[in-house]
Amino acid sequence: MSERIIVVGGGAAGLMAGGRAAELGAQVLLLEKTRQLGTKVRLTGNGRCNLTNDSPLREFLTHLGPNASFLRNAFARFFAPDTIAFFTERGVPTVTEEGHRVFPVSNSAHDVAGALRRYCLEHNVQFRYLSPVDELIVEEGQITGVRVGDLVLSAGQVILATGGMSYPTTGSSGDGYKLAEQVGHTIVPLRPGLVPLVTSDAFTPRLQGLSLQNVRVLLYKGDQLLASATGDVVFTHFGISGPAVLTLSVAAADALQQGPLRLVLDMRPELDDAQLDAQLRQDLAAAGKASYHSLLKRMLPRTAVDVFRERSEIPADQWINQFTAEQRGRLRRLLKAFDLTVVGTRPINEAMITLGGVDVAEIDPRTMASRLVQGLYFAGEIIDVAGDTGGYNLQVAFTTGYLAGEHAARTFLERNS
Repeated sequence: MSERIIVVGGGAAGLMAGGRAAELGAQVLLLEKTRQLGTKVRLTGNGRCNLTNDSPLREFLTHLGPNASFLRNAFARFFAPDTIAFFTERGVPTVTEEGHRVFPVSNSAHDVAGALRRYCLEHNVQFRYLSPVDELIVEEGQITGVRVGDLVLSAGQVILATGGMSYPTTGSSGDGYKLAEQVGHTIVPLRPGLVPLVTSDAFTPRLQGLSLQNVRVLLYKGDQLLASATGDVVFTHFGISGPAVLTLSVAAADALQQGPLRLVLDMRPELDDAQLDAQLRQDLAAAGKASYHSLLKRMLPRTAVDVFRERSEIPADQWINQFTAEQRGRLRRLLKAFDLTVVGTRPINEAMITLGGVDVAEIDPRTMASRLVQGLYFAGEIIDVAGDTGGYNLQVAFTTGYLAGEHAARTFLERNS
């Protein structure tokens, strides 16, 4: 049956694409390489599923990196309010939390995956599990089907929604990039995104497990500020992680190709230098006859005390009432600029997303159709668009899936009218 649509990949983008195409009347077969649909969706947001971000479009686009403009028209067709309405209509009401992050009221990612699956089933999408695609079949510039092992499955349109290379245990192991490249598409080099950073500082392992809230994090290459973010950070045995660091990792992944970077933690972002100095004067005066070590125990988490004291080069038994202005300045500078040396990222299989992918110049932004192969469409992480944490990447998956399914269906209906 050549006049059907094959969707390759049963994640967020693939399920949305298959459901939308079938809803419009197309015959759809969805191929999933694993035993389960929506595996990665079920893991997002620590199982809560931050399914979109309800910020205004202008602000939303600032979180999508250099290729954000590619999706401007697509978002005019299907955006965060549409996503919220989609899930609400399917029994998954949502709640908007800090930072415009949208979650299901149930706090269950399984509910989100279940709603997408039901959407497909309601419109008679057929599923084939354990069916990894080995090849796209193209004849005279037109997609005619796919090969799964020794079996050739015919189709008039194929939607590639295979995900990236992160979370390979969920089925996202980079298959789609190879398939796209085989039919002539350019793959922008793949790098890990939203990934913990590796530092070379000897003290880092001693801080393992330390969690700091509401810290401003600044990423520098030499004296050049590359990016900044405010949020929580967590120290690990290899370096540093947490939401703020993951956001900066997108900039770090590219800049690290030219050498190490400097990461600076501002632990008192709500105060400027003068305000912090005034507060320290008050704290030192109130401490009276106490040691510097005792003061740090009141100011910092226990895990940070020894490292902080050593880096300040102030003796642990220094009496507070004997503090000099120069020593107070050292303490202030450490609180405002605790720096680390970043030498790498964790591997791509530990990343939340994959940077790079099918070059957007080779995709029609109005339809998600290939500009090189007739009948081929792309949706989700396989496209070279990547966002920050906060629901941005799932919205990209839903939007591109919706458009790819809709326009593939229109072609199907035109041919069968």
